[in-house]
Amino acid sequence: MDERVNYAYSLLLEGNTRRANAELVASRFTISIRTAHDDISKAMELLRTERLEDRTEMLNIITAARLATLKKAIKKGNYQVACHLLDSLGRAAGELSQEQAAQAAPTLQITVEDKRQA
Repeated sequence: MDERVNYAYSLLLEGNTRRANAELVASRFTISIRTAHDDISKAMELLRTERLEDRTEMLNIITAARLATLKKAIKKGNYQVACHLLDSLGRAAGELSQEQAAQAAPTLQITVEDKRQA
């Protein structure tokens, strides 16, 4: 079973469709398509877990690359590129998330005083 899941995992990395992967797994190990789909589901769970672990490291690498490109863009006078990179960095930091935008939205409060009774 582990061998089937590992094979399904390698097929997922190649980018084929789920159906094509199931057919390949089923034909290689002479199992049913349903069992092959189960193996692919297990492989997808492994891939999802692996990607979550790599996500933090990948975000750090991307941020470092953005900062290096930002410095180069400013040095060369490419201010439009610098603005896009700053926007990208802000979004990555959650600066423009919907939650923060909703919290930062101004509230308008109007009170009307009746001056006729005075």
